[in-house]
Amino acid sequence: MNKIETKTDYVNGTFNISGSMKADNTSTEVKKFTLAVKFDNVSVADIIEKALDPTKIQWVNGVGRKHYDTFTNGQTIEVDFKSPGRAPRMNVMEQMRADAKAAGVDVNNKAALIAYIEKML
Repeated sequence: MNKIETKTDYVNGTFNISGSMKADNTSTEVKKFTLAVKFDNVSVADIIEKALDPTKIQWVNGVGRKHYDTFTNGQTIEVDFKSPGRAPRMNVMEQMRADAKAAGVDVNNKAALIAYIEKML
């Protein structure tokens, strides 16, 4: 694959990204939010570099350190990009059934499922 030329391409505009948060680990209240991230002549190279930082950190903490002695200074190492959090998601009911099954609940027994859900509330 050829190198991506990004030094001369710039992004302008706003990109919205949604999420949710709690005040801390013990909090039960959840607030949803949307960040409107503004780009004003930001190079595509800068955006990609920032997006790839977690990939670099994971590699260093995993394969990199395990095989440190096999690498030479300045070596280029090719790795595959894996999109974080992009695995297919289950709908809420499928997730609840999977959680109940993992807890040992007979998922074919409606009364047992209801009891499990009520216990979780």
